[in-house]
Amino acid sequence: MVDAKEKILYGVDTTFEGIAKKATPKFKTTPGRLLFAGFMAGAFIAFGFLLAVVAGCIAKYPPFAVGDTFNKALLKILLGAVFPVGLIAVVLGGADLWTGNVQFLSSAKVKGYADFKCVLYNWFGSYGGNFIGSIFLALMAIPLTGLFGHVGDPNLFGKTVVAIAHGKVSKDILALFFLGIGCNWLVNLAIWQSARVQDGAGKILAIWFPIFAFVAIGFEHAIANMWAIPTGIIASNYAVTWSQFFHNVIPVTFGNAVGGFLFVAFYYWYLSHPELTAERLVKEIVDFFVVFAVFWILATLIPAGIGIALDKAMGRGAMYAVPVVLSIYYIVGTFALAKVAKPA
Repeated sequence: MVDAKEKILYGVDTTFEGIAKKATPKFKTTPGRLLFAGFMAGAFIAFGFLLAVVAGCIAKYPPFAVGDTFNKALLKILLGAVFPVGLIAVVLGGADLWTGNVQFLSSAKVKGYADFKCVLYNWFGSYGGNFIGSIFLALMAIPLTGLFGHVGDPNLFGKTVVAIAHGKVSKDILALFFLGIGCNWLVNLAIWQSARVQDGAGKILAIWFPIFAFVAIGFEHAIANMWAIPTGIIASNYAVTWSQFFHNVIPVTFGNAVGGFLFVAFYYWYLSHPELTAERLVKEIVDFFVVFAVFWILATLIPAGIGIALDKAMGRGAMYAVPVVLSIYYIVGTFALAKVAKPA
């Protein structure tokens, strides 16, 4: 008879311990460093999306396209093929990506290395930094460089982003939630796999395949959408709006959190610790959703209220006002939470 405490997977406990310990600097850092690291992660993911759009547009030229009809499957495959450069840069280059921090901080929490305040501080600061970095790259794509055309006059690349943005904001909320789950399930699997590999080339391959899969399948990533939808907002001269942005990002963020925690962090913690009791498992699940609920309110619902109010009051004038106001909100909020978390 099989021992109930026998491990199903070996070496997983060591990897899990390493990931949990890697989270410590993420909540002990100063708010300025946390925001800057978050900014870089948002920018890295945006660089990947920029490249993916350029590569994907090959599908819109002959022999892959006839008139306005193009090979959508090829477009998705090409998008997925190069998008992983963003997460590769985050992992190997070093940056603080919120979707990855779902795994890092929840792992640290269940191991006792982080408490509620530490998790909230890191999640909010990295999410805010990701937003600011993504917005900066959106500005670089359109008004600052003209790489994707001009405001209200996008080129082929800009039109492709507008179409992508329209598609993202047109999905229903429940679908966005589950698309968010699938995305961060694969993103955190990529991070987990890279943690189990020692050499750089192996880490790149470990990251590349799951990220290729999530993009080509069509899952939703909150941080990637912080570049794609705002770029669509600017390129379309506000035919896509900030109210629509929040329609997407709020449920996608929720789904990303569930996917990263339940199907990666919690899964590997459970399998690598056969001594865990049902009571402890339930407690950690409840704790996760409590801290996430607070984060979700602070990082998405309150900004949505601000953004939608500005949208209704200013119309097209909100195109630039919303990201400026929300960037200030995230910066001030991170410094305020740092006083509560008291990072070393």
